Amino acid sequence: MDPIVATFLILAAAIIAFLSARVPLEVVAVGVALALWATGVLTLPQAFAGFGDPTVLFIASLFIVATALETSGVTRMVGAVILARAGTRRGRILIWVGGIVAILTALISINGAVAALIPVAAVIARRSGLSPSQLMLPMAFIASSASLLTLTGTPVNVVVSELAATEAGRPFGFFEFALVGLPLVAATIAIVVVLGPRLLPHHGPDPAPDRHTEREAETLSLVPEAVRTGAVRTQRRSRLHRGSRRTLAVTAVMVALLATGAIPPAVAGLLAAGSLIVLRVVKLPDLYHGVSWTTLVLIAGMIPLSVAFLETGAADVVADALLAVVGQADPHLALIVVCVVVVVLGQFISNVATVLIVAPVATSIALTHDVSPLPFLMALTVAGASSFLTPVATPVNLMVMAPGGYRFGDYWRLGLPLTVLFLLAAVFYVPLIWRF
Repeated sequence: MDPIVATFLILAAAIIAFLSARVPLEVVAVGVALALWATGVLTLPQAFAGFGDPTVLFIASLFIVATALETSGVTRMVGAVILARAGTRRGRILIWVGGIVAILTALISINGAVAALIPVAAVIARRSGLSPSQLMLPMAFIASSASLLTLTGTPVNVVVSELAATEAGRPFGFFEFALVGLPLVAATIAIVVVLGPRLLPHHGPDPAPDRHTEREAETLSLVPEAVRTGAVRTQRRSRLHRGSRRTLAVTAVMVALLATGAIPPAVAGLLAAGSLIVLRVVKLPDLYHGVSWTTLVLIAGMIPLSVAFLETGAADVVADALLAVVGQADPHLALIVVCVVVVVLGQFISNVATVLIVAPVATSIALTHDVSPLPFLMALTVAGASSFLTPVATPVNLMVMAPGGYRFGDYWRLGLPLTVLFLLAAVFYVPLIWRF
């Protein structure tokens, strides 16, 4: 079979499996790798190279750091600051919650930050007399925008940075994402403060939070077990101070190494994870519970598909078809179409998988236009973060569904203006910073 045809058929089968929610994400990812080998598109080492990819190892190490921040009580201490200072006014509460969740997201990733603050947000809602539905979804949406603040905000950033290193000759810096992330965080907070009262429902939490559809269960599988079940608990108070200081010190060193680029990200992450284990901040049982194995397998299995798109020329075929529609005069037009595809797919399948699928096409378009791939890759990152329209778009959207008492149709009302904002930022603001 022609390698290009085989690559497209495997992609189509993967998308159908993702959308059906009947096939576990891990099975789809491993099936993609096996299919690429069985059809001769990639050799066996190429098909399974994703499982040893530095990107996967780095993301695994970040889960361990996030687990340490949780078990040492750092996230709970940060949440206590909100309880002490937020007061009872809705706008003030949202600004405080938004600021704290943004900081935590930048440090420990979006899933861990939201999971840590959901109980705190519930207490704040009760004490202030505010409906939980007015607080939970804004917190999740602010966290999505804050995932664009640092390299560690979300696995998508790590994947895109590695693609930039391969296709553009350099990765994105640790804080480089903040050039677009900071204004989007500020705008997101402003929108949820102003429009939230009118676009969000006013009711309490779901009294039966443990019933999930197949699609919801699939999305929650991207969240570490410790976050979903509360299996990781804060250490005893006598050990809290010492553990939290050690965790903060190790995290600060890791961030410094990542920010300076002194060593590769995977090495910095693994050194941090190893240090936390040696210092006994994280115990091995907690470590294994704190890693989202579904996320790691998903990325490892989809990386070879992205490679196949580039090596077989399938990305060029899609790029040529796209350019035949939008023309080659202005790369902004191609960027609009690519970002819309990412936004639409990202409402129903993992944004990591979406970016890995679309990124080769975007880089091919950039090369055809003889422009830098950097604005295309950063735009994909921004578009991938705009998963605001459905509860199954991201794990954090689903995590707040029961505590906030939301229904499926509650998301798009506030999510639509945010999606438009992110699309505009991806298409028009990003190229001002990362030039074509």
